[in-house]
Amino acid sequence: MASATAYLLIHEAIRVETRRLADFATELAAGRRHAGPAQLAALRAHLDEVVDVIHHHHVGEDMHLWPLLRRFAGPFERVDGLDLLDGLGSDHDLLDPPMERVRTALARLTAPGAAAEFATACATLLTLMDEHLTAEESVVVPILIERVPDDELVAMEKRMQRGSRIRLGFALPWLDAADPARMAEVAGQLGPVLPALLALTRRGYRRRVRAAYGVTVTSPGPVTLRGQAEIVIEATPEQVYEAVTDVVRMARHSPECYRCAWLDGAAEPLPGARFRGWNRFRGARWSRECEIVTAEPGVAFAYRTVRTATRPDSTLWRFELAPAAAGTRLRQTFELSGAPPVMVFERLSGRDTSTPKAMARTLARLRDDILSGSGAGSPAGLVVTTGPDSATRPVVTTGPVVTTRPDSAAGPDSAGASDVAGEPGPTRGPDAAREPGGHGRLGEDLVGARISGQGGRGE
Repeated sequence: MASATAYLLIHEAIRVETRRLADFATELAAGRRHAGPAQLAALRAHLDEVVDVIHHHHVGEDMHLWPLLRRFAGPFERVDGLDLLDGLGSDHDLLDPPMERVRTALARLTAPGAAAEFATACATLLTLMDEHLTAEESVVVPILIERVPDDELVAMEKRMQRGSRIRLGFALPWLDAADPARMAEVAGQLGPVLPALLALTRRGYRRRVRAAYGVTVTSPGPVTLRGQAEIVIEATPEQVYEAVTDVVRMARHSPECYRCAWLDGAAEPLPGARFRGWNRFRGARWSRECEIVTAEPGVAFAYRTVRTATRPDSTLWRFELAPAAAGTRLRQTFELSGAPPVMVFERLSGRDTSTPKAMARTLARLRDDILSGSGAGSPAGLVVTTGPDSATRPVVTTGPVVTTRPDSAAGPDSAGASDVAGEPGPTRGPDAAREPGGHGRLGEDLVGARISGQGGRGE
């Protein structure tokens, strides 16, 4: 008998997409995330592809699958003159208006009140689509498994493909992302062509879906390097959070990052907001785009460098804040997901051990900036210590240490060895290259910096 794997695969992809879209719209309407013109344009293009696939699926059911099921399942119970398959077919017509309302609301999302309209339309589509898919599966799957011969189903699928106009460069990786196990089973039944097409289209699809939904929608890959530094700042968590999330001002704390700018209409730290940091080191200049993934006032702030075709590495930079007896404990961490060539450079350049020390100096400069703004005294010295898992020895730093690589992250991470929170300000004054210390309080504030090269999984 036939397998229902391919049928369930496309249903799962539709569920994943409508759920993801509804979650995105809810966060947007609540003001908990940013989506600028470029991202919304990418989302519209992505949604157009999704609707095309769904429409093709519905037409294929009406024209090919329902007649096949009637041949092998006999007459179905009729209600109000329609049998079960007629009813499922009429649902297809009823689903078209909700899908069009989502596309219309997305197209006018910049209008006042449009975000709430978009969220309502997406939530409605999610509910109706899930009810329809569940009803279909209760009728179709048992018949496919118990009554339809496999060769009949294969012949029907070939007829559907001959009339299809969907773009395989989208449909194949879209299905694969929704349910890799089922996709592998389907691909294994169709010979070497489908796996080859999937391998060719997967990377481009991931770039497009990241542009539509943000960097968190795809996995960055295994973590190949991680490190951390922390400091206690005599200020409230709210004050420290405000300073850390001011990505433009943060440049003054980095010896490499010399400029930062918000992108795609962003102007405040919200998940989904993007910014670009520009860096320079020994005559080399480069930049990286970053996307904010966490923004919890007074608690945590994080962003990730955006992967591209030429720079497939990505680093998650995270700042965690907690109340302390003397003020706020600020902990900065990084998790690099990089391919072997990137890791070779990290080791040869010494960045695997120098980056946490530079992070510690950046935190000290941030502390001085906050305290000078509040009128408090500015602590001077800085002691960098290492944890038991570190390959470095305790060091007292009295001047900037800079190591970097041209393809390193650009916000704070691209700030090379200094690693700042949001990166650079538009300019670097003469004070940007000076250590904050040297005034006699060496050792009064302890900054811990630890580094390990153990593998793991990114967030």
